[in-house]
Amino acid sequence: MKRRLMVASATAMLLLLGCMQLMAHDDKIHKATVGEVAAATADGLDLKTKTGIVKVKYSSKTTFELNKKPAGKSAVKLGDRVGVIGSKLPTGELMANEVILGAPAPKAPEAKKEEHKH
Repeated sequence: MKRRLMVASATAMLLLLGCMQLMAHDDKIHKATVGEVAAATADGLDLKTKTGIVKVKYSSKTTFELNKKPAGKSAVKLGDRVGVIGSKLPTGELMANEVILGAPAPKAPEAKKEEHKH
């Protein structure tokens, strides 16, 4: 009986892990600070977000990605929509670990349906 329980448990675990792999998708953009490039320099950028301008700094370890492929910091252009994954510095700036170019635009809020009245 114990053996059956162990086999059933192991099988369930393997199925669960397999399903998790199938459901995995590139969700790192959900962890990013997303906005539009308001200014770009060699050592960082100003990111215009919903709440204001966020100063972003690059380090020698910052990576850049465009269409899920490596890119250079020269690919960052004024007006581009980007996502930045990084750590907030005590100064309030964001130290970028990764800059994802071509971040999707936010979804427009759905229009409210008017109630039908007679």
